[in-house]
Amino acid sequence: MDRKAYYHLPGLFEFYELYRVFLPLFRKHREYFYDWCDIGSIYGAPADCLWGGGRVGFGDNNPQEVLELMREYGISPCLTFSNSLLREEHLSDKRCGSLCAAVEKLGGGVTVHSELLLEHLKRTYPGLYFVSST
Repeated sequence: MDRKAYYHLPGLFEFYELYRVFLPLFRKHREYFYDWCDIGSIYGAPADCLWGGGRVGFGDNNPQEVLELMREYGISPCLTFSNSLLREEHLSDKRCGSLCAAVEKLGGGVTVHSELLLEHLKRTYPGLYFVSST
């Protein structure tokens, strides 16, 4: 039986420069790493993302560049939207919506806390997968 441990790494936007160096190394030199481990996803949200509130974030890297890096290495991006104070009027945020649309195209997901946001995401971006945030 082929068993693997999948690691879900933080800092999708914060650690972009690190991942730009690390991911080519991880791909090219698998002998440096255990063959039973792999990267399941890299998660996070841009620093000024309304739906991401509730976590401190300093990621100000270009979302298109970040998501292109994930696509290039076949790694699932997972947005972290843990703002527990969202209301109906926040659901129309264009920046967060465009991030969801881009992540959905890559087969990525969203870590979400708010039931209100979860229901909105299920209706609007049915191709995303969801992870519960407590």
